[in-house]
Amino acid sequence: MCTKSRTLVDHFFRHESAKLVASLVRRLGVRNLPLAEDSVQFALSRALVAWRQTIPEKPTAWLFRVANNYALDQLRRDSKRQVVVELPGSLENLARPPDGTAEALDETLDDSLLRMIFLCCDSIVPIESQTALALKTLCGFSIAETASALISTPESIGKRIQRAKERLRQANVDLEDLSEDKIRERLPQVQRVVYLLFNEGYSSTQADRLIREELCEEAVRLALLLAEHPLTQGPDSAALLALLLFHSARLPARIDSGGCILLFHQQNVADWDNRLLREAYRWFALATQAPVISRYHAEAMIAAEHCRGKFTGEPQWQYILAAYDLLCRIAPSPIHELNRAIALAHHRTPADGLAALSQIDSSQLAQNYYLWHAAKGELHYLAGETRIAESAYRRSFELAPTNAERELICRKLDRLPDPSRD
Repeated sequence: MCTKSRTLVDHFFRHESAKLVASLVRRLGVRNLPLAEDSVQFALSRALVAWRQTIPEKPTAWLFRVANNYALDQLRRDSKRQVVVELPGSLENLARPPDGTAEALDETLDDSLLRMIFLCCDSIVPIESQTALALKTLCGFSIAETASALISTPESIGKRIQRAKERLRQANVDLEDLSEDKIRERLPQVQRVVYLLFNEGYSSTQADRLIREELCEEAVRLALLLAEHPLTQGPDSAALLALLLFHSARLPARIDSGGCILLFHQQNVADWDNRLLREAYRWFALATQAPVISRYHAEAMIAAEHCRGKFTGEPQWQYILAAYDLLCRIAPSPIHELNRAIALAHHRTPADGLAALSQIDSSQLAQNYYLWHAAKGELHYLAGETRIAESAYRRSFELAPTNAERELICRKLDRLPDPSRD
């Protein structure tokens, strides 16, 4: 297969498969979600073969047609075997492709994806399963990636997703049945899905890839839809978009030419995307025009001050600490407390940071969150307690999900004094 066609299929697998699944579910009904997923996989596998010779002029429309036809063939076979099939319309109507141009199809796919994410956050789905279902079904996460994003185990996440799909299958909710009240009610959970999608792209759990740009791009695109749509726009959606743009602007500077992580203070601002940074500050300004504060406001404040500090020489740690204090009140979390302890160490002393660290309930984080041990090691190192720092760094190395992160921890271990010289 030629490189161009394989690259294009990979692109559609990453960027379009979720939208195609959502559009098919909209046509076939929620009961047929597994069929929609199988049909899109079939279309992508067909593309791997068919596009060797000729790449279609409208690849998205080609994939949709093949997936739609495959789904209809399966439904016809089920009807002949007298399997009960429940559909929102007749097979003849479903066989007709959507009217309009390729641009109109793209708009339909975008709208269907957004509707499907809101459907995943329906109250009929257990709250602990909503985000897992959306990340797995619509954001292309593997079970392992979903488990990492939600700080859980793959076994638990697999069960959550199965429960969610069964609830949706039994209820057979209509994807068109999204009132303004339902959209506003589910918006916070949808924002969380977009936030976690970006997090997986920004710091991937895949061993050989620290950054997954395609996930970051998709999260920013969805956040932009939320920030601009009349029913979902508002200060919290604007703050979420600003936060993602602040981090996106720095993506080109996070990895050096050898694939090693560059920490914030090591990054070259010349490598930042100034266009995205300007957009981040613009959306942040819009987010702060209303007297509403969300967790995304607090996180965007932190990101904005870090970026400003790179241009002025040093971030104002008192402002960053105040933002973490706000974040811990709005969205209590051991991870937020951990980051607050680090900010406190910079603003005051490493001893103050360690004191704050000792107050955190780390029972869950210490099991599988490598950054907990990395931060603990860093604070003990800054406090001159190198033996404790070494132990924490080694545990962090064991839990680190990517090669780049393990390499970074090795660099931290290398700077520790050699005990044989004591």
